[in-house]
Amino acid sequence: METSSVIRMWITNKNNREITAAMSESLVSFLSTALEHGCIGSTFAEDDERVIVYTRWSDEMTLEKFRSSEAYTIQEGDIIQSFVSAGFEIPGDILFNSTGKIVFSN
Repeated sequence: METSSVIRMWITNKNNREITAAMSESLVSFLSTALEHGCIGSTFAEDDERVIVYTRWSDEMTLEKFRSSEAYTIQEGDIIQSFVSAGFEIPGDILFNSTGKIVFSN
């Protein structure tokens, strides 16, 4: 059975709120930890309306192994706390949170 690369996406409404230093630090720490657990690339971005985060993985099994780890749980808690402290409503502000199989990439 052939394995496919996957991406994990998380998009959140900003609703006129700004990304704080704590939010940025927690997301950068999370993405750095993901790299230590097999992530092969990540992006943290924003536009006027959204916070956009995605990670790329060689296969879904590697992603799920990370998602079930203690490191993930700790990092996720830090992210949620930083967003809530900045006035975000979690999970209400989350627009999209999904894993997708990569069909084409260059």
